[in-house]
Amino acid sequence: LRGIRFIQVPTSLLAMVDSSVGGKTGINIPEGKNLVGAFHQPELVLIDLDTLKTLPPRELAAGMAEVVKYGIIWDAELFKTLEAEIDYSNLGGIIARCCEIKAEVVGLDEREGGLRGILNFGHTLAHAIENGMGYGAYLHGEAVAIGMVYAARLSAKVKNLPIGDVVRIEALLKKLHLPTREPNLKWNEIRAPMAVDKKTVGGLLKFVLADRIGHVDFGCEVSEELLEEVWNGISQ
Repeated sequence: LRGIRFIQVPTSLLAMVDSSVGGKTGINIPEGKNLVGAFHQPELVLIDLDTLKTLPPRELAAGMAEVVKYGIIWDAELFKTLEAEIDYSNLGGIIARCCEIKAEVVGLDEREGGLRGILNFGHTLAHAIENGMGYGAYLHGEAVAIGMVYAARLSAKVKNLPIGDVVRIEALLKKLHLPTREPNLKWNEIRAPMAVDKKTVGGLLKFVLADRIGHVDFGCEVSEELLEEVWNGISQ
């Protein structure tokens, strides 16, 4: 049934703000996450906020990781909003803004030939953590939270992201009850699955890095020494 029309009805916060929008389909294989898939847009995405009432706190927090990502990569005002107190009973406006951002990015680059890569801020490490720990040990958003701390610290070294912004990112993730480090994986256990990340070109890893909250660049190269150094710094 290639090309069958379908509707997305996301019932988790993470799916509402991320995976239901943009037309990506993918499955995990032992070599890495989402390495097999296609692009096929849904006819409609139907988001019913009442389904959020069914989620345990851990699932809500995991979804918030992707919300934080949108603030870092695109919308500094959204990030400031998240730094204020979050009312989980009234997330409609925040969810709508995240969908707007993703739709705008995907509209400019549907098949991730360029700009759409910014949506992967923090995801290169996150996917490696999910692979290294076994899928399911971490929820996707939890792994993304650690990955964003890693990307933020790399950004400070490579793109001169102010240290104050790095601190703000880590503090917000902690406030949302998300993990910010993973002490149980050694660098070689992380680096191996990174090698098959979809952003790797000719064996060279490419990262999404921020120069300020609200703006990132994709396709950034980072030395192997710095990659390991920053991982060791956040895995203690």
